[in-house]
Amino acid sequence: MIEITTTQIKDDLQWKEFLKNQYNLFYDEKFLSYNDYFNKKIKWHHLKFRQKDSNKILAVVTGNESVINNEKVYVSCDGVSFGGFLWKSKLNSVDYIGILKEFKEYLKINGFRRCILRNPPFLFRKNQDEEYDYALLREGFTVSSFTITNIIDLKDFEFAKISETKKRTIRKSERNIEIILYDKLPNDDIMENYYSVLEKNRIQKNTRPTHSLEELKYLKNNLGNRISLFSAVIKDIIAGICVLFEVNSDVILNFYLANDESFMNQGVSEYLLFKTIEWSKKNSYKYYDIGTSDVNNRLNEGLFLFKKKYLANGYLRKTYEISL
Repeated sequence: MIEITTTQIKDDLQWKEFLKNQYNLFYDEKFLSYNDYFNKKIKWHHLKFRQKDSNKILAVVTGNESVINNEKVYVSCDGVSFGGFLWKSKLNSVDYIGILKEFKEYLKINGFRRCILRNPPFLFRKNQDEEYDYALLREGFTVSSFTITNIIDLKDFEFAKISETKKRTIRKSERNIEIILYDKLPNDDIMENYYSVLEKNRIQKNTRPTHSLEELKYLKNNLGNRISLFSAVIKDIIAGICVLFEVNSDVILNFYLANDESFMNQGVSEYLLFKTIEWSKKNSYKYYDIGTSDVNNRLNEGLFLFKKKYLANGYLRKTYEISL
């Protein structure tokens, strides 16, 4: 029998113990807490699914209550990139289906009219199959939206295999560009310059960074080496930045990659991307997610093909929904 309970994960030792065996950054209270610290006003509704006779956790879900079109909706999860179920290793479709049945009943009993699950690519999971997706579809969930992200299998990544044009750019760039990895949060002056490169780059693309400067500083301080800050420096000037999130021991997510327009013709982004991929492989990660290539629900062909030149194949990020 499955028992479902809500939890405040900051003080939940059982949740933290569960994460030790199947760690995922987006289920870590140290990451989630920035939403509360900066008063995002998210009404959390995190869930644990336990086997009643053994009291062992089989799955957890980060979630929140939202009101969408006057309906109470369970969303997994606002405030982070991905949500959905984080499963105990070695479960299978039979387990998934049984737990999803209980989950739907729980949502109905608690007055939710809809449920939205923002799932990561299946490569992010320890069980790298599509049994979870199968169980969702069997239980009445549908794919309400999707986007494509480019992921590199690092065991197959070699400089010799990337496109000839990128190799020439990288060879030329390494003469002029110094790559710096900040082990600790840099001082305020460096961080302001660092963030300025990111902010200006995003404004030129008619968007804004997901995180403010203070939020990025908070995350780096709170999560240490799970957040890696790189800069590309030309003559003591920060010409480009890259922020990597360690999702788990296998997966690196490139959350931000940006360059100063003043150095557009010096291959800053290409070189910075290559060096962070190389760093990730040396540090024994298996997958490097460069990020999505969709803009306003349309494929940005130039961006997608740019990533393909780094041996990054496309994988789906799918959002599932169900009406209850």
